[in-house]
Amino acid sequence: MLSSERQSSEVKVQTRGHKKKARTRQSLIDAALEIYAQGGISDLTLNDLASHANVSNGTIYNYFKTREEVLEAVGIELANQFSDHITMMSQHITSGSVRTILGMRMFIQRALNDIDWAKALLHVIHFNSGMRSTVANAVRRDLNDGQKEGVFHIVDEEIALTMLVSSTIGVLISIVEGRYNQGDDLKLAEMLLKAFGVLPDQVAKIANMNIVESSLE
Repeated sequence: MLSSERQSSEVKVQTRGHKKKARTRQSLIDAALEIYAQGGISDLTLNDLASHANVSNGTIYNYFKTREEVLEAVGIELANQFSDHITMMSQHITSGSVRTILGMRMFIQRALNDIDWAKALLHVIHFNSGMRSTVANAVRRDLNDGQKEGVFHIVDEEIALTMLVSSTIGVLISIVEGRYNQGDDLKLAEMLLKAFGVLPDQVAKIANMNIVESSLE
């Protein structure tokens, strides 16, 4: 009996320890995102990160040994955010063409709502191939579904993928630099739909689909 109680107590202690480590790691990732947003990848040092996250220099080495490990962790975090964002949006939408455009517009709206997130993403995406792959795979699936349903008529899928991703990143840059004009997301949506061979009478309908605000939170 005493052995069982002792084992149960040890499990609880381990669980608390894991939760504390997870919270500390997340606080370090959040601090890294802030540093990336303010200055860029090169501005981050492990000592500065420790200071920003209010932990000791020794503590940080329990989680990250190099700046590259921090960058990888932040890339995974942003990729997971993107994936969760798209999954949440896709739950009630079966059309690949609609998911393609709404996903792009929701990404832009997220940047408008959180410019620091946009800044960090722009810094990280150029250096983290894993994040780029996550974004590309999600977009590619929707492009494929859009073609299967007969709405998209794409000559070259890789070029279409490049067009969508690069133009969306371009809009994020315009947001960060203060050049974004209201409605630019709709204009981009219509331009992409036309490039993807969507029939004229469907372009405006798909481009102007309402974004569910709750999924932006």
